Amino acid sequence: MSDEQLENRRKRRPVKVKRRKRRVQNRRRMEEPDRDLIRGFGRKLISMCIALVLILIIGGVAFGGRIKKAMSSGEKLGFHTVMEVLYPEKYSYSTEPADMNEYFSLFSDDDVAIVLQDERIETRAKLIGGDVYFSSDTVYDLFTKRFYYNETEGRLLYTTADDIYSVKVGDESNYYETSEGRKDFDKPIARLYKDGTLYIAADYVRMFSNFSYELFKDPNRLKLVTEWGTDRMATVKDDTYVRVKGGVKSDVLCHSKAGDKVEVLETMETWTKVKTADCFIGYVENDRLSEYTEENPTPVTDAYDPRADFDAHRIDAGQIFLGFHQIGAPDDGTQLTALLDNAVSVNTVSPTWFYLQDADGTYLDLSNANYVKTAHNRDVKVWPLLEDMTNDVDEYALFSSSKARRNLIDGLIASVSACGADGINIDLERIDSKTGPHYVQFLRELSIETHKRDLVLSVDDFAPNEGNIYYNYNEQGHVADYLALMQYNEHWGSSEAGSVASVGFIEEGLQKTLDRGVPSERIISILPFYTRIWRIEGAETTSDAVAMDTAVQFLVNHGITPGWDDELCQNYAEFEDGTATYKVWLEDEQSMRAKLGVLSEKGVKNAGGWRLGLENGGTWGWFVEILE
Repeated sequence: MSDEQLENRRKRRPVKVKRRKRRVQNRRRMEEPDRDLIRGFGRKLISMCIALVLILIIGGVAFGGRIKKAMSSGEKLGFHTVMEVLYPEKYSYSTEPADMNEYFSLFSDDDVAIVLQDERIETRAKLIGGDVYFSSDTVYDLFTKRFYYNETEGRLLYTTADDIYSVKVGDESNYYETSEGRKDFDKPIARLYKDGTLYIAADYVRMFSNFSYELFKDPNRLKLVTEWGTDRMATVKDDTYVRVKGGVKSDVLCHSKAGDKVEVLETMETWTKVKTADCFIGYVENDRLSEYTEENPTPVTDAYDPRADFDAHRIDAGQIFLGFHQIGAPDDGTQLTALLDNAVSVNTVSPTWFYLQDADGTYLDLSNANYVKTAHNRDVKVWPLLEDMTNDVDEYALFSSSKARRNLIDGLIASVSACGADGINIDLERIDSKTGPHYVQFLRELSIETHKRDLVLSVDDFAPNEGNIYYNYNEQGHVADYLALMQYNEHWGSSEAGSVASVGFIEEGLQKTLDRGVPSERIISILPFYTRIWRIEGAETTSDAVAMDTAVQFLVNHGITPGWDDELCQNYAEFEDGTATYKVWLEDEQSMRAKLGVLSEKGVKNAGGWRLGLENGGTWGWFVEILE
């Protein structure tokens, strides 16, 4: 190797040494932490922490109000709170109070909203002089239909089985009167509002109807309970708002504190409908309530009970087989004897003795003591009948006058007592809707006098329907000893041709009467002892009402054999004679047995017929056979 090459090698050797040193140093750097890098990362971490703290400080300043608002709204901090902070428009809880006047439908300062059981109702009470009053319509709808108000006389009456509570309507009506005299009350009982509406003190109504109430103010609202059962209750676990609807955006009704008890009305997915102790009905979230428990409030039972009172005074005359005796002149018992010879099972008769004549309460009196004596000798009781079909009388004027009612009652009691009869039968068929309430009050007042003297009070009615609801069958079922249901005139003289009383007509009439609250033992089903022979010629339809046997003989005379109608349960015949068509739905043994069978099925054991003298010779035997 030349000297030059050696020299070049010496020059390259330091370079290789340096390279080896650098490789060693690089390996050492890879194997050991880079202190500079650590120091750089530390400086960056500190900067990030400072930035985060600043963000939290800024966030606290920016959202602290929202968080505080969420906490103050009674809601727990949680996921919903975070979402509320981040998305306030969607998740924030409303704290907007509800418009209480709108919520409770309060239109004046003296209006009182009513929460009946678990429902806000449209009806409102009044706060007058610090006391709660109900309108007469509200009393009628919610509590009792037994008050009678005579606007002309300015009197409010309530009639028990043996007395009348009378109140003079006005601001000074702080007492009521009975047969025992005047009794003071701690507030006016009955007042007229400025619009003329009659309002009755709630505490006075409470004497005659079982209910409880509690008044709350700001706004005026009434907690009213008329029925008692089992209530589902829960305890509020955390302070919360009760809202108008189930939702965080719904307006606030009230604030419920932890430990408050609420009644659970309805449970949904996330919200529960509740009623608070101070009578707000609204919604709270499910997780704010404890597990449900059951409570049974003590019912109110100390009010007057009309059913029990009248039942205690009722005269039970035993099973009744009643025959109506239509007469237009005095009978000393001669006619009755002939009729009873063909009706040996009859134990009660009702002769048409009293005929209304005038609105002052006067009437024509055909009563006869010898007639009563004849009946009693055959163990038959007598209930004279008062009717209104013969003479045209202003019955509204009669029954809306307390004086006229009293004149009529006193007269009837005197007549019945004088002849020795056993009761009174009221058969007033011209009563209209305007007269209805006054007529029912007449029956109440009459019942007091009949029961004082052990006289039976019976009232005649056709089957209930929408056109005669004002006869108030439920009340008649209270005050009368018997309700005689006149079960005929399904078709009448001026109607289209048809049955006088099909079996379906009988069944429907009985059921409607029972549904109106008249006990079966107080019903006397009066069946028709007559048949109509219908004559149809061209567009004219006429009929003659004839005795049961007369109708059968009519068909025999024309050589006609009737056929059985399964639906009506009557034998029916139709034939032509010249230009006229005749139709007859017979009342005979088969039809009468079918009707009596319906009575037996309905539990009605008392029956009778209109009228004595028209029945078949075996009719009363069928009554005894099926009903006894």
